[in-house]
Amino acid sequence: MSSGPTAQVHLANVVANWRTLGALNPGSETGAVVKAGGYGHGAAQIAKALCTAGCQTFFTAHASEGVDVRHAVGGSPIIYVLNGPDNADLSHYADAGLRPVINTPAQLDVWRRASLDAPVGLKFDTGMNRLGLRPETVGDIKTASADLKVSHVMSHLACADEPSHPKNAQQLKAFTGIAQHFPDIPASLANSAGCYLGGDYAFDLTRPGIALYGGSHPPASVDLKPGLTLTAPILSVHTGRSGETVGYGATKTLEEDRLLATVAFGYADGLPRSASNSGFGVIGRVRCPIVGRISMDLTTLDVTGAEAFAEPGARVEFIGAAANLEEQADSAATLGYELITGLGPRVERIYE
Repeated sequence: MSSGPTAQVHLANVVANWRTLGALNPGSETGAVVKAGGYGHGAAQIAKALCTAGCQTFFTAHASEGVDVRHAVGGSPIIYVLNGPDNADLSHYADAGLRPVINTPAQLDVWRRASLDAPVGLKFDTGMNRLGLRPETVGDIKTASADLKVSHVMSHLACADEPSHPKNAQQLKAFTGIAQHFPDIPASLANSAGCYLGGDYAFDLTRPGIALYGGSHPPASVDLKPGLTLTAPILSVHTGRSGETVGYGATKTLEEDRLLATVAFGYADGLPRSASNSGFGVIGRVRCPIVGRISMDLTTLDVTGAEAFAEPGARVEFIGAAANLEEQADSAATLGYELITGLGPRVERIYE
């Protein structure tokens, strides 16, 4: 194992999560979002494992990501590019058999002028105001796309992680109306959190992302496994004396003698500086708080409660079965998405 931070990627766990999510909506196909390097886990490795397990529809953000996934999964699976086509990357669509998601009339024009034969997805904005065709243009878009092979109609939920939020029902109603304009074309609305909202939201295809990797806030009945275990080694252990301060800016003053461990993991590796004095690591099943500011390459933990396990070379878990991704993200005032997609190149990925 590396002398620096490592991420043991549990491919079997990701596959198990995909199956768990699929079981929630058995009448729908379950796809997989593998953009941003498979949410930091490795897009090629994740896609290959899921394809072997039976996943046949993948989503990336950029066409270049789609090319990598195509190399991993072979020629049969469907790969959509969520950000849509651009003149600069049309060759990727042709060479790798990718399908664009059309988000704007301009993208529709780009694709038509390209004269490529691949099917397309049409994405409509039902309340996110991010990417998507305007819902009031659905009639015009249906006419304008009549000569294209439209394989899916899509939208994206803005508030699915809050099940009782009224926006969910509003978007469901809006999207149902849009889908009715394309009665013979499969529809897709649910992201990870949308998979938990019930069958009305599932339509023909769900698009889980973060949940595949053990993130999101599923209901108690849904057991998701961590997609990776992130650890880093202790470099030194020493006693900090009462009244001394820890780290840059002296933001932590010790109120009593404490056993401190310096760990080879910092914000250059993806541990947000916002976790200073609030995040944690786990040693020997003991949760140890981060004390002082996180540095570029180093982080200090109070390991007083884990004295029996804290020694140079011992590894500290920052994400995994003992250090829940979303709990760690909450402690850093961020999201699980940011933690795993932000893991730096010094974090060695080990696949198992």
